[in-house]
Amino acid sequence: MGQDIATGQFQEQDFQRFEQRLVAEMELLRRWFADDKFCSDQLQCGLELEAWLIDSDGLPVPDNSLFLTALDRKWVVPELSKFNFEVNVSPQYLRGLGLPNMRAELRATWAHCERVAASMKHRALSIGSLPTITDSMLCVENMSQIPRYMALNEQVLRLRGGQPLLLKIDGIDSLRSKHHDVMLESAATSLQVHLKVPPHLSVRYYNASIIASALTVALAANAPLLFGKRLWDDTRIAVFEQAVDTLGRKPRVSFGDGFLEHSLLELFERNLLEHRILLPAQLEQAPATMPHVRMHNGTIWNWNRALIGFEQDGSPHLRIEHRPMSASPTIADLFADTTLYIGLVHFLATMNVAPETRISFDQAKRNFYSAARKGLAAEVKWLTGATSPIAQLLRDGLQNQSFEAAAQLGIDGEFLDACQQVISGRLENMQNGAAWQRRKFDQSAGNARDMLLEYAERQTQATPVHTWN
Repeated sequence: MGQDIATGQFQEQDFQRFEQRLVAEMELLRRWFADDKFCSDQLQCGLELEAWLIDSDGLPVPDNSLFLTALDRKWVVPELSKFNFEVNVSPQYLRGLGLPNMRAELRATWAHCERVAASMKHRALSIGSLPTITDSMLCVENMSQIPRYMALNEQVLRLRGGQPLLLKIDGIDSLRSKHHDVMLESAATSLQVHLKVPPHLSVRYYNASIIASALTVALAANAPLLFGKRLWDDTRIAVFEQAVDTLGRKPRVSFGDGFLEHSLLELFERNLLEHRILLPAQLEQAPATMPHVRMHNGTIWNWNRALIGFEQDGSPHLRIEHRPMSASPTIADLFADTTLYIGLVHFLATMNVAPETRISFDQAKRNFYSAARKGLAAEVKWLTGATSPIAQLLRDGLQNQSFEAAAQLGIDGEFLDACQQVISGRLENMQNGAAWQRRKFDQSAGNARDMLLEYAERQTQATPVHTWN
């Protein structure tokens, strides 16, 4: 969840004050890394799921404020647009029943979301991009009236010198759009996995997450349509990268600049040097809680990013946030994707020869964008130097290696078996959310409404997407 701010109105002195405090906190952060101050606990996982409110015709409903008030759950919060909300799941240790407990919590929370939405004649929906949304719906009038979001919109446009944001995506069809606001960002809804990692393994886990991103974005792809256009298997990737482009030296959403060498501090240093301050909020928390570092870091949305959090006793910890995956067709699909990611990065991070020495960052990046475009059929160059479709790479052994690595982490065996069955079925049928949506859209002669309403009904039935006819 993003940090709240009191106001979105800033003066030059606000930027100066924020920068001074950011620099001071960065000096403290450097000492923490030098003195090994971070928690060295077991691996722990957290989740964020972004979702939609739709009506009986499958159109988005700008009603998240009333919905969230009626819902009354502190871990379910508004998103940028009034159409969206975000469900946060309590973090759990991976060993034992941690992930099954997270699944039970999300099922209960999601069922409550469905009941409350139904009481308002709406429907809660998890999908990577809503096929029925139109360009004109993504306007400032449909922005959540929260200071952070209004300030984000104002500051992105300020840094662009008032130039409109341009969206250009070429897939099966082509899309061009122009916006004088950041509302395009709300068309991209995601599953974000947080992995708390011990400091001595954090570089390996981060680099492993970079390498794994091509596979996770392909497996979880669930956004093939936008504004009636057939685009990438995961169009979210292209949308989000262009929706908050501040025309800075470095993009605020990207695959990153390279593998890490020594520590996650390298990412925070890059953010300090390469990105202008976006939200210079007046934050009064103690420097030891890193409010300015966390606020600045929170306005740079790379597909894998480092986060600082705190234990109940106040000691800091390090997390990797993995952001490439679409919001899922079902909770079964969500946890299959999450578990595959965890197992895959653990497998890669514990290899005797670090995989980042066997594949270049540029190749990992090419793999990622190819996978976002073409999904499971994308051909990628893997650690061996051989090129193969992602589905074949997983079927030929990487899926088993990932789930074996997850078992080594002590994750419940029955849960792992259920997740692996979902992934195996998806690879056998070559049907993730994107593939099902595209087929159904074509079969219905481009009727996005009919496709979406059937998708919503199947989501309610909760059977994994690979079983949908």
